[in-house]
Amino acid sequence: MTDPTIKSRVRLPADVELEDKLAFGLTARQLLLLGATALITYALYTLAASALPFAVAAAVCVPVAVPGAVLALGRKDGLPADTLARHALRHLLTPRRRLLAPEGIPTPLPGERRRTSAAPLELPVRSVYRSGLVELADGSCCVVLRAASGSFALKSDEEQGALVEAFGRFLNSVSEPVAIYIRSEPLDLTERATKLDGKAASLRGRALADAARAHAEFVRQLPAGGELRRHELLLLICTHAREIAAARTTLERRAAETTDLLRAAGVELSPLDGEQTAALLARALDPDGPPAGSALAGVVRAC
Repeated sequence: MTDPTIKSRVRLPADVELEDKLAFGLTARQLLLLGATALITYALYTLAASALPFAVAAAVCVPVAVPGAVLALGRKDGLPADTLARHALRHLLTPRRRLLAPEGIPTPLPGERRRTSAAPLELPVRSVYRSGLVELADGSCCVVLRAASGSFALKSDEEQGALVEAFGRFLNSVSEPVAIYIRSEPLDLTERATKLDGKAASLRGRALADAARAHAEFVRQLPAGGELRRHELLLLICTHAREIAAARTTLERRAAETTDLLRAAGVELSPLDGEQTAALLARALDPDGPPAGSALAGVVRAC
């Protein structure tokens, strides 16, 4: 007899978004592309066969039949070939140069020398509020939480199993979009070394001051030029609520629930306020950073 207290495990497919196959092991998208390719190829062959030999007429149809079959049946890196082709075409037709032009790119004057094509830079963020709420360009809102790093590999098998189950409970609780980012940026320790030198001058003990100066020199000798990098884990929680007050209430509740669920998985989360979020977005959009002495004045709105 089976113990009723033992919970059975249900295996879920890895690709839950896999398209349904209608016939011959092909999806509706593939059947549509193959059908359109077959009709166009047949029409082209009918026209060519009336005036050309069979071999020549068949050769004329190859440039249509082969790309159509590749688009319908091809797949690379988990994406269908027609999707990759659409993205590649959009990339080729999109201007490479983006400018901060909220009013749009002005039309060239008559007789002006032709310039490089450009398009307005469309930022995904509309507003950042003091509470940490971010209003996105599509009208939805989100908050950003920073996760403290931990070592999964150093834990025992029982601890790893408990952490995986806790993370699974978090995933099962997700009802609106979330995103997990691993962000990396160059780390410059020159300012920290300068501060160490300044503090060393104020220390009374000579041995302690020498140790501080030695540590500052060690910090200066660390790899530079982007080799030394800082990594951080970010969790983005979104909501489709359009009203700011309702979005803030919903996201604060979801952030608290997520923090409790992931704490059981050994992950500590800390929400970012408006200033921290604005600084993070500024570094992400401009890795080199603003000029020295500048500040994000007037960027964060009250909420």
